[in-house]
Amino acid sequence: MTTTLTPGTLVVTISETVTLNGQEANSQNTLTLSNNIAEAYKRILTVPASGEITIYTTHDTAVAGAQLDDDLIKYARITNKDDTNYVSVRVTDANADEFVYKLNAGESFLLHSHDTSMSACDTADAGAANANIVSVEAQANTADCDCEVFVASI
Repeated sequence: MTTTLTPGTLVVTISETVTLNGQEANSQNTLTLSNNIAEAYKRILTVPASGEITIYTTHDTAVAGAQLDDDLIKYARITNKDDTNYVSVRVTDANADEFVYKLNAGESFLLHSHDTSMSACDTADAGAANANIVSVEAQANTADCDCEVFVASI
């Protein structure tokens, strides 16, 4: 298949501003993924309190819809758009290791590369990431929550 899509540049800027005792303690960091982002997956979905749902999965070759290519993901963000309730985000790797992160109201959770980027076993050493992230799921705690998902791939 021939494409007319021209890859673009993703710029992610994280900015913190705070004044403590009259002194600014501000910070800004920018990540630029230059001219190679070819796919963007974005949606707002309702995460139920009644049970866990799959936000997206990954695979090396069987890629379609919300199943993305784990080798090509460069950036992923999940934002809890609720103003009260938290969402539990579960990330699972190819070794069936997993961790759960509590994403409070209004907070965002960032992931970058999904290729051999995770290890969550009880005895994981720093730098021991050895498996691809294969799925990201979520469940709201008390009431359904809207979450925004954005994933950029090359």
